[in-house]
Amino acid sequence: MATALGEAFASADPANAGAYSANAEALVGRLNDADAEIRALIDTIPPENRKMVTNHDALGYFIDRYGLQFVGAVIPSTTTSAEPSAEDIAELVETIQREGVKAIFAESSVNPAVAEQLARDAGVAIVDALYGDSLGEPGSGADTIEGMLLANARKIAEALK
Repeated sequence: MATALGEAFASADPANAGAYSANAEALVGRLNDADAEIRALIDTIPPENRKMVTNHDALGYFIDRYGLQFVGAVIPSTTTSAEPSAEDIAELVETIQREGVKAIFAESSVNPAVAEQLARDAGVAIVDALYGDSLGEPGSGADTIEGMLLANARKIAEALK
């Protein structure tokens, strides 16, 4: 995507094509470096622990790319305003315990109350500071796309070891 955007900007503004190309190339390099570091972090997780329950189905691409297993979502919907039923929660607690899930992951932009209660009910950890729909504050280390991805990977790896 970065390469395509650089090419589109260069096409729209040929006078600055070199800068767009260089910036796109630099971003691709940073993303490739982050990808390698994320893979190394995920490799530290025992394969049987690479199971994730998330607040909602927002980390699907990340889960697929890095060989994690999606076990379930606290909010069984594509919108974060939905509420799970008591039956949904009971089934997810059972699934978490049966599958040996070590933690529930929630994004920093979503109220973690239901995920926190579910974690207590299932007897697992809660990690409620993942970035999904936003970057971190300036200076947080998660204030760039690659920084955000690495921050999430570090939290995931630590919780699933």
